[in-house]
Amino acid sequence: MTGATTLDVPDLTPDGGGDARAPSLRRRIRRGAQAWIGRHLISLVIVLPLLSVVGAVHGIGMATFPRFVDDPGTYLSQAWSLQYEHRLSPYSYFYDHAPAGWIQIAAWSALTNGFNRYDSSIGFGNECMLIAKVVSTALLFVLGRRLGFGRVAATGAALLFGLCPLALVYGRWTFLDNLVTPWLLLAFVLAYSPRRSIAAAVGATLAFGMAALTKETALVVLPAFAWALLQNLDRRNRAHLLVTSTFAGILLMALYPLMALFKGELLPGPGHNSLVGTAVWQLADRAASGSVLDPHSATADQLHGWLQYDRWLLLLGLAAIPVAFLVRRLRPVALVLVIQWLVMVRGGYVPFMHVINLLPWSALLIAGAVSTVAGTPALVPTGWLRARASSGAAHGVRIAAAGLLALGLIGVTTASWTPRLQQMMTVSQEQPLRSATTWLAGNVARNNVVVVHDSIWTDLVHRYGFNPHPIMIYKLDSDPAVRDNLTRIDYLVLPDWYYTIGDAPQKYPTLMEARKHAVVVASFGTGPDRVRIYRVSDRWKPT
Repeated sequence: MTGATTLDVPDLTPDGGGDARAPSLRRRIRRGAQAWIGRHLISLVIVLPLLSVVGAVHGIGMATFPRFVDDPGTYLSQAWSLQYEHRLSPYSYFYDHAPAGWIQIAAWSALTNGFNRYDSSIGFGNECMLIAKVVSTALLFVLGRRLGFGRVAATGAALLFGLCPLALVYGRWTFLDNLVTPWLLLAFVLAYSPRRSIAAAVGATLAFGMAALTKETALVVLPAFAWALLQNLDRRNRAHLLVTSTFAGILLMALYPLMALFKGELLPGPGHNSLVGTAVWQLADRAASGSVLDPHSATADQLHGWLQYDRWLLLLGLAAIPVAFLVRRLRPVALVLVIQWLVMVRGGYVPFMHVINLLPWSALLIAGAVSTVAGTPALVPTGWLRARASSGAAHGVRIAAAGLLALGLIGVTTASWTPRLQQMMTVSQEQPLRSATTWLAGNVARNNVVVVHDSIWTDLVHRYGFNPHPIMIYKLDSDPAVRDNLTRIDYLVLPDWYYTIGDAPQKYPTLMEARKHAVVVASFGTGPDRVRIYRVSDRWKPT
């Protein structure tokens, strides 16, 4: 048309197509990543080799040390059942623990074909624990930095946790507590976020919720977590963040009782397990281990066993608590460690693996105490101590004292830990249960009814195809679905100590009776961990 005006419209599709916002978004992401790396380059240069060392020390030899123990096989069997049978347990699930721990293991197996990549399920469990250890070490470094540690102190905390022989032994076993540790550390990392944003607060409560759903014992440190969160919130939007984040955490944790309610298993009743009933048993009816203050208690024996591997991390962490309470920012972390020690004092049931809950916080407080003595600005106590710490002479004394403390710590840990770590990385502990599994696979028909230790259950089912499934020893008399449908037992495959514990006749009556009608057909190992395979007489029937 004559006289029409032509408008210049910019081309919004560069290179002939696509969304103009995409390149801009990619550029922003790239610039953001570059800026983040630039800000944290020194820390990355420190952390990546640090994690490599911790991962190597943890991973080398983990297939052969330590020996098999109870619980890892249970969690792996539950993860296997979730992946392959779409059930929370191969037996009746009775709410002894929240299921998020083995859900994580099952998810990793489904993503990586985990149960098929090893000749034993224990090997896959070891891999999961290695990942948890490396992630926990990285988060411990980050938490140290957010608490005000210098890079040297944060690195020291990570190394104390990552290389402690006690942490190595218990960190290699497939325990739910090892999966709780990274979630709990993440909760504190986000609670101490310098941004003080709603995303950080909500993320912190969701991470704590995941820790509690992984193992409900994480709830005991809720007061310390709440203190940390409150301490770091901006007063201008504190109420809003508290309401939002608390609601998010409660909503996540509510999934567990809601599941029980949906299944009709929330409250006790005839003919079914219940969440409330199991909780009452856990808190009130379960046999107590006694107080650690009683030298004759099982808890005191456990502590003595822990200290055989290493005494420095636990005892120095305990000694660091008073110093940590002088520093405002360290007080919630110190409270975590105080609560975990009080669990051992109260006289209730203390699980074998409780030490896992002490280790990262002990390492953090030791590094924090040394930093406080050195006068790290963010950690110098307030009030009269800060006033007396300001002079040059006092600063020199603090630096000298902190240097001596650090050198002494390096010296004693190096001298004590090096031979133990070398043993754990090179020595192969005898594994009678592995040998017994191989013997069963080669000598026993797959349709036999076998009572076994939980560590070999998954291998017999998944790798060797035993059907009917073997019976885990602790389910033999405790699960009505097993007890009421048991018509025969063909083999017993257990360490000798199961038959010699004081309450064996009351705890395992069917096992003890079956053994009276059985003969030994194979034996592996020596001492209380010796595994003897019994062939049960065809004439004997369970009653």
